[in-house]
Amino acid sequence: MGKFCQSCGMPLTTANQGTQKDGTAAQQYCHLCYQAGEWTEPTATFEQMLAKGIAGIQADSTTSRFKKWFLVKSYPMMLKKVSRWQAK
Repeated sequence: MGKFCQSCGMPLTTANQGTQKDGTAAQQYCHLCYQAGEWTEPTATFEQMLAKGIAGIQADSTTSRFKKWFLVKSYPMMLKKVSRWQAK
């Protein structure tokens, strides 16, 4: 799962990586979840992240309806596999 944000599950690229405290790129987290070495939403629950991710999928205007349906259906299982939610 190294190519996905280990908090929200979004595909991780060099363009959307979060940052460490020293400003270097965070290798495991996107900029929506992790900035300056800290969570952007430190008290977020799994359920809140799930709802936020599904809303993001549904809002994407570049994705077909079928792909959105598939992503929404598979997102809960995928999110359970990222490291932030493994211990919860």
